[in-house]
Amino acid sequence: GAVALFVLFAGGAVGTVLGGRLAARWGRVRTMRLAYAAAVPAVAGVVLAPGPAAYVFIAASSIALYAPFSLHVTLGQDFLPRRVGTASGVTLGLAVSVGGLASPLVGAVAEAATLRTALACLIVFPLLAWLLARTLKEPALEPAP
Repeated sequence: GAVALFVLFAGGAVGTVLGGRLAARWGRVRTMRLAYAAAVPAVAGVVLAPGPAAYVFIAASSIALYAPFSLHVTLGQDFLPRRVGTASGVTLGLAVSVGGLASPLVGAVAEAATLRTALACLIVFPLLAWLLARTLKEPALEPAP
């Protein structure tokens, strides 16, 4: 468990930096779409990979899921340019709140069935995020005063 947690957070650090670099090159919305598309097989790999091979998929999952995290915040700020504080608060607050509400449900599924079953339920979320990200357009930036 400790190794998996280390790999998860190390991958998260890599994903955060990588997300910013890719967004600078390809745009935030495209980077988000690519990251969520990559997250679907990565999360599935966490569920399906046997033994130590799961660590590779844990790293891939954390990189793919952390890459768009800061992009959500900056996109929210650009979509609401006169309310950047509100956009940041809602973006981060909603993500943390939904995660906090979903965690006990995932735990209940794990206790009622198996950990593998509970994790398998999570595969749908990056797919849903990818589908929703397909509806976004890169916001037009207002010129600085």
